[in-house]
Amino acid sequence: MNAREWLSHFARPYRTDGIIATVSSMLFAALILAPPALTRLLVNKVLIGHDAQWLWPLILAALGFSILRGVFMYAQAYLSERMGQGVLRQVRETLYEHLGSLSFSYYDQVQTGQLISRLTSDVEWVRMYYSNFYTQGANVLFQLLFVIGAIFILDWQLALALVLLMPFLAWLIRAFNVRVRPAFRAIRAQFAIMTTRLNESVSGVRVVKAFSQEGRVGAAFDHTLDDLFDQNLIATRLWATYFPLFDLIGGIYGVIVFLYGGWQAIHGLISVGSLVAIAAYALMLVSPLRQIGQVLNLYAQSTAAGNRLFELAQVTPMITAPSHHAYAPRKVQGSVRFDHVSFAYPGNDVPTLSDISLQIQPGHSLAVLGATGSGKTSLCALIPRLYDRTQGSIAIDGHDVRDWDPVVLRRNVGLVLQETFLFSATVFDNIAFGRPDATLDDVMKAARAAHADEFIRQLPYAYDTVVGERGVGLSGGQKQRIAIARALLIDPPLIILDDATASVDQETEAIIQSAMAHLLQGRTAVVIAHRLSSLKSADEIVVLDHGRIVERGQHKELLAKNGIYRNIYNVQYRDQELMGQKGELA
Repeated sequence: MNAREWLSHFARPYRTDGIIATVSSMLFAALILAPPALTRLLVNKVLIGHDAQWLWPLILAALGFSILRGVFMYAQAYLSERMGQGVLRQVRETLYEHLGSLSFSYYDQVQTGQLISRLTSDVEWVRMYYSNFYTQGANVLFQLLFVIGAIFILDWQLALALVLLMPFLAWLIRAFNVRVRPAFRAIRAQFAIMTTRLNESVSGVRVVKAFSQEGRVGAAFDHTLDDLFDQNLIATRLWATYFPLFDLIGGIYGVIVFLYGGWQAIHGLISVGSLVAIAAYALMLVSPLRQIGQVLNLYAQSTAAGNRLFELAQVTPMITAPSHHAYAPRKVQGSVRFDHVSFAYPGNDVPTLSDISLQIQPGHSLAVLGATGSGKTSLCALIPRLYDRTQGSIAIDGHDVRDWDPVVLRRNVGLVLQETFLFSATVFDNIAFGRPDATLDDVMKAARAAHADEFIRQLPYAYDTVVGERGVGLSGGQKQRIAIARALLIDPPLIILDDATASVDQETEAIIQSAMAHLLQGRTAVVIAHRLSSLKSADEIVVLDHGRIVERGQHKELLAKNGIYRNIYNVQYRDQELMGQKGELA
């Protein structure tokens, strides 16, 4: 399957619209032959023949043909646009769902601006292809055929002279198309780069301003705009070169008509009315000849865009549901087992995790400690199968995670991450995100358990308050408590807390830890934290170093080993010990 066949699949439901729009274009093109024909009769019968009885029939005929042209123009414009809009909607919907099916590893490698560019600008060019290309191309083709046919009827020798220029016109069209398509592919690619830079600049505006780097970031964006400008100039240069040639052909047609047709009229070989009609038809050839360039431009742009969309649609998800009957239990106990698990990110030869073996019983908690880059977050991401391990096996309730239905698996794993993401929606919608059918009472109960209800009620519209993009306007601790309420609401048997208190003060940390106590109660938990105060009550603590488990045990056991855990303890709590507060953790 190629891009054209893939796109035609979306156009198939609108095939009837396309056919009727094309037929309307053909009839519209046929009706434009009427005015010169009526003018021929007007000159020969009324002006030269002085037969006034032809006047009113000709006027009424002109009016009738104008009304019919309007009807066919409406049908052509409406049905072709409906077809284009329908294809646009289906392509966007399909690609959006496809993006949702792609694995985390894909998003680790692709730039957000590239995806936005494809789902906005590229899809719009595909819409224009189905809205305009068929009907505009049909108009050009039928006008050329009908006008030359009309000239053949009036004077076949003159029409033959005009047809002799067609091979040169065909060569010109092909040469233009061969050169302009790569130019527009380059424009689409550069436009995506520009969109990426713009997205990064807007999303990271606080960092840019905080470091006073507006000038440097602006210069980088200007450089991207310069590259886009240069690519557009290349395409414009092609337009500027070839379009005058299309006009030149139209001009040559006019010269041939006036020289040859005028000579025939002077010698009485054709009537004056026929010469006027032929001249009008010759002028009608100029418009479709000019439109050929526009049609080719639209074809080149939309083809380049369609190829980019097809490339995106061909990306294969690395994590899929099992081909056999997927495991989808109604109730999950929450036991987790890692058996000699190793993991490396795609494209990276150095393993992030090596030979990890763990066992977590239902309702028990595992705390994971280690330096930045030790593999803590990667270990947690393997449990809900956001990534696939490269060696070993991971099982939940005795079933390998690869045998689970991914949707069922992830619905039973609650995630509270260090960087909380909130949508530009109400507080209610953010908390109820995992359970769209939740009532206000359900949401409020979860918020109270997460110690979020009090501050939510102080917001301008309480639970109906719309938070800003990514939760702008809320503190880090408030966003974390909303995230905990969101996890509480789905009532997962297994919970993962990825350093949920790393970026808050001690007072807020105490509130969040109290909320997390509700969250962890009766659930299997994996907790990542840098602060030992968040780990000491875990049933088991493992210490990672360069992707390997170097220590494991409970809090007091690890203190007695005088290893990495003891060193971290000494760094974090030396001051408290000096002040006689050692008993807090000992």
